[in-house]
Amino acid sequence: MYFFYFYPVGTNRKQGRQPVLSWSLMVFMLVAFIWYKYFPLVFNTHPEDLIFFPGSGQPWTVVTAIFLHGGWLHLLGNLVYFNVFGPLLESRVGHGMFFVYVIMMGALGNIVHGFVASQGLFGQYGVGVLGASGAIAGLLAFSMIRFHNAKVEIAWWVFAPLMGQNRAGRSKVALQVAVGLWLLLQVVHALVASQTGGTVSYGAHFGGFFMGLSLALAMGQWREGHLEGLRDKAADYFKDGAYHASVGMWLEYLELLPSDWSARLELARAQVLGDQVSLAAKNFRKVFQYNFRIGNINGALDVFQEANRASLISTFTPEEMAKIAYYQEKQLDFVGAIKTHQILWSTYPESSEGQRSLVRIIMLYKGKVNQPATLRHWLETANQTLPEGGWRQFLVEEFKTQGGIDASGGQDPSAALPTPGNPEPCRPKP
Repeated sequence: MYFFYFYPVGTNRKQGRQPVLSWSLMVFMLVAFIWYKYFPLVFNTHPEDLIFFPGSGQPWTVVTAIFLHGGWLHLLGNLVYFNVFGPLLESRVGHGMFFVYVIMMGALGNIVHGFVASQGLFGQYGVGVLGASGAIAGLLAFSMIRFHNAKVEIAWWVFAPLMGQNRAGRSKVALQVAVGLWLLLQVVHALVASQTGGTVSYGAHFGGFFMGLSLALAMGQWREGHLEGLRDKAADYFKDGAYHASVGMWLEYLELLPSDWSARLELARAQVLGDQVSLAAKNFRKVFQYNFRIGNINGALDVFQEANRASLISTFTPEEMAKIAYYQEKQLDFVGAIKTHQILWSTYPESSEGQRSLVRIIMLYKGKVNQPATLRHWLETANQTLPEGGWRQFLVEEFKTQGGIDASGGQDPSAALPTPGNPEPCRPKP
């Protein structure tokens, strides 16, 4: 005598969005079971009319039978499997498609059971079917494709009294191994049932499994699973401090999906910590430009700030930095705008954008940030560095009532400076 049981208790993949539909379906199964078991006469429809019997009954019972169960062990066993794999798939394919997949897998499983029962296979002849086992078998097959490089934790029990074995535990195994073992046990049990009979619908299991496998392959889930596996490995390497390995995983991922800009940003972060500074700078700028193209201004500003913290500002052009400062001012982030203008001016002091930024620093300190001493400092800087021309003349006109930035008439630009804080006329700002 030998028994081996195992149930999945979790995987190493993150769940993602809240699995509202999975939880709702599980609650519905529980409520339907209580109705079937304890209050069958509450409604006009009797629950047994919703069980699928091959060759009789209404055609929609191939669907309604999915949500009914024969006993507590039947229900709880299915809920355990559904709770592990349902939320994972729902978060990947979306609520609507997940519901469609569950119905398709469960219905085909029941249809295959109908064929099996009509032929008297597996020791079953004319037997009805109820339960979500066909749908769950489909979830297992779908998961085997979608999460083909994932691991699943199983709780197991080996009971072999004739051999003196009674052991239980929990182990992490490859998901494909666990699903393959489950499928092998179904085949073995089905062959035994052919001789002895049984109450488990192996036809529904095989039918649901085939449908789940077919849907996953048809919907390109193998590729999606491979991409997710690369992302997870890259993130794990980064968390463990293996930055070069993380870079390698992100590069492999982006070869397959170059349009994933969040992944390119993660690549840039790994390259910074992996001392690949020039490559990181290029990727920061690519992500920055993409965010501007799609109108995600806040995203572009965040990328710029992150590049700034990594001392990678030199990769941005003066025009790009001017855009950043412009949008910071629009968002009333005057302190942030001043910092960006300072970076632009100090990096490109000879360019027109750099000189314009010097003027904007002065005007922001004059009109938006009340720091007279700092304003005087930047006026002195402008006196000493701004060449003759439009921007210098603009400041002269702006501070004319206070003596201009060069009150001595040009003999010595730093000899006389306006005193900040005096009233000023309203003028257009650059």
